[in-house]
Amino acid sequence: MIHDLNLMVAGPQGSGINFTSDTFAKVMAREGYHVFTNAELFSTIKGEHSYFRVRVCKDMIRSYSERIDILIPLDAKSVMLHAKELSKDGSIIFEDSLEDPRHADIPYKEILQTVATKFGKALSELNVMKNTVALAGATKMIGLDKEKLKKVISENFASKPTIASMNNAIVDEVYSEFSPTRTFDLEPTTYKKRMFINSTHAVGMGKVEAGMKFQSYYPITPASDESNYLERVMERYDFVVEQTEDEIAAINMAVAAANTGLRSATSTSGPGFSLMVEALSYAGMTETPVVIFYYQRAGPATGMPTRHEQGDLKFALSAGHGEFPRVIIAPGDHKEAFYDTIEAFNIAEEYQLPVIVLLDKAMAMSNYTVDPFDLSKIRINRGKLVLSETNGYLRYKFEEDGVSPRSVPGIKGGLITIAGDEHDEDGHIFTEDADNRVKMMDKRMHKMESVLKAVNADTKVKFYGKPTNKKVIVSWGSSKGPILDVLDKLGEYSLLQIRMMEPFPVEEVMKFLKGKTIIAIEQNYTGQLADLLKEKTGLEVSSRIVKFNGRPFAFEEMVEVLSKSKLEKREVLTYA
Repeated sequence: MIHDLNLMVAGPQGSGINFTSDTFAKVMAREGYHVFTNAELFSTIKGEHSYFRVRVCKDMIRSYSERIDILIPLDAKSVMLHAKELSKDGSIIFEDSLEDPRHADIPYKEILQTVATKFGKALSELNVMKNTVALAGATKMIGLDKEKLKKVISENFASKPTIASMNNAIVDEVYSEFSPTRTFDLEPTTYKKRMFINSTHAVGMGKVEAGMKFQSYYPITPASDESNYLERVMERYDFVVEQTEDEIAAINMAVAAANTGLRSATSTSGPGFSLMVEALSYAGMTETPVVIFYYQRAGPATGMPTRHEQGDLKFALSAGHGEFPRVIIAPGDHKEAFYDTIEAFNIAEEYQLPVIVLLDKAMAMSNYTVDPFDLSKIRINRGKLVLSETNGYLRYKFEEDGVSPRSVPGIKGGLITIAGDEHDEDGHIFTEDADNRVKMMDKRMHKMESVLKAVNADTKVKFYGKPTNKKVIVSWGSSKGPILDVLDKLGEYSLLQIRMMEPFPVEEVMKFLKGKTIIAIEQNYTGQLADLLKEKTGLEVSSRIVKFNGRPFAFEEMVEVLSKSKLEKREVLTYA
């Protein structure tokens, strides 16, 4: 029996690679296995080489593996590129004959011809379904009941019953005609109800539970998937998703909606966020509780739109002109993405400031199994929101905690004046009084101290491993998963995951890092978190392990680098 199984589907964009891998992953998740997928897509819509990895294991997994046990290449180029990654006992499921002894000889043409004849179709019409032949071959190799595969296929094509029937007929033929010489016996597991999602789903569900009422966006990879998900459910949960003409309009609409009392957000990626920074400053000056969901990808400029990177931390920290308070939270997995989404709205409204939730492409496009979220943990805090008649209302009233009462248009006695100029307590801008300026700056910036005191410790940092370990890895975002998978094997390391980047939790960080050997692991060129750590605490890292080739960390490369007897000052990882 094997402990974990790794399947790859590779081929040109538009050839069915995502259908094949997603269907296999769903079937295995329903069998009770932990499943992790990684998608590497070319940025063109059709034609270029792309591939999906699916890792299946009885135990929890949080990263992909470079090893391939079953390779499903949908063109000859994919055979050439990936056959070398095949494990010793692996198998290639390909439509043409290969000299490689690992080739699974499935009679593609005969199977497709039989099904074509059954449905009165030409053979050429079924060529697009050759991926289903390979998929059924893979599931037979692992001993899966064909009816379980057919059920998922029927669900995938619920609106196209004829297509579902044709695909399922192919499954029947493969199970009847294919006798695999290689089989893969996975360690058995028991069924447990889990979700199979990525972080765009997790964030979307978090927004629903948080009571968000307005979302704006301009299409951009990889953030668009989140807004597309929300568009599908917005009528059911009574909120509005608006696709705007550009990112400037998107954030301005979100700011406007927030000032009417709605929980409001926008989602974007690096190029889009670049266009939003003026309005970010406006939200800071007007103390508007807007939440920005920022999915990083490889830059600069257009960069590699469908590839992964964590290169925007410093930009998010400093974007916008002038000084104003902001909170930046960086989830490390889908579970954190869900709960952090809700917390981001709470912080935004409680302290009346913009909040940035910093995610990345790997989180957005990696699906994996997650236990159902515990909704009993959810709390909603709308801060000093005044929704009844008020007297003597001052929108920017000086308060000891820096947070003024916030009303909305239409409330009697709650006249609201909002402008980007400096203002007095009632919002009037005809003042450039020096004393007023100092008081207003103190009022706004004092919120950061309040946030640090009030926010839960786990929202700031999380520590994994033995506190007595001398070596502590410092990391953030989706790097967390592969690091944790490695910690299970390398007991000498611990991990400090930094989750709140602004305001920076100096006290909590020093508690875990003082006197330790610190290794920073990041997915950017310079090691931006390592720089931030030094700036805020004075602590130097002994080594920066970085990867910036557009691909996330793989399990094997993390094991390899952390198993070294001595790490270089800068270790660059280049695994594809």
